Amino acid sequence: MSKPGKRISLNGVRKGLLKSLWFKTFSHPSFTEILNLFYFNKSNKKSIKKDLVLKHLTDKGLAYWIMCDGSIQKDLLTMVLHTHSFSYEENLLLSNELNEKFKLNSQVISHKKKYWVIKFDSNDALNLRNLIKPYIHSSLNYKIPACAKNRY
Repeated sequence: MSKPGKRISLNGVRKGLLKSLWFKTFSHPSFTEILNLFYFNKSNKKSIKKDLVLKHLTDKGLAYWIMCDGSIQKDLLTMVLHTHSFSYEENLLLSNELNEKFKLNSQVISHKKKYWVIKFDSNDALNLRNLIKPYIHSSLNYKIPACAKNRY
């Protein structure tokens, strides 16, 4: 594995704070089961199928997903899960399953009039925080709703 890298914010309210981390991974046959959960069609395009969240996503998995693709909005309580690569229908399926499994009220919204994303409004902040906080790396605490107020 290569040496991990990091990028520091150079300006704005997060000046001097960690902006991103990266590392390279390897492939292994044991990951095929996970690959098959997302690439199951003939076009070999990443897709979502029914019951993916209900059968496979845990609180910890949700936390990892949020650490990667989640962002807190300007109100510091609303969160967006950036699911740009999926269709509206797939986002709707993900949102419905997240709501059912984790007792949330997410909704699919348009992002930049170009993509679909999943939005968790401030009413979900406490529930979402309680689900993911035990698994969030301390450097990413600013992504936790209802805790975001204390990020700076």
